[in-house]
Amino acid sequence: GGMIQLKWTANVDNSNYSSGSDVVMQTVNITPTRSDARILIYVCYPSIRSYTTGNTRNRLNQHIKRNGSEIYTLNEMPQWRGANFAGNNVEINKNVAFTHIDHPNTTNQVTYTATWQSVDGHVWNTASAQMVMIVAEITG
Repeated sequence: GGMIQLKWTANVDNSNYSSGSDVVMQTVNITPTRSDARILIYVCYPSIRSYTTGNTRNRLNQHIKRNGSEIYTLNEMPQWRGANFAGNNVEINKNVAFTHIDHPNTTNQVTYTATWQSVDGHVWNTASAQMVMIVAEITG
């Protein structure tokens, strides 16, 4: 077994996101060569930043979707709760990286997306860090 092919994307997007719905952060297309292959998906955000004030809860959900359907969820990463940020311009940065192995069972093109969802409607961005999504077709 081993790696058959690798696709990836990397970009810097320092836009502010506060949507309670999924926002696409990364997209990679791959066409598996074998229907029994597994797809290794790696997503990395070197820095996720949020601004908050007061005694509040702040959560960001991470998702991976295959052709628009959710296949992996990492809830509340990052999250803080019960921390009292009474001052102005309080900023919190956290790196987030996660991996999932999928079995799409096809040799047709598959579109993987990594999405964010701001559960509490607070603003999040990537602090100008380069986010990366790597998708590799592997066999056992």
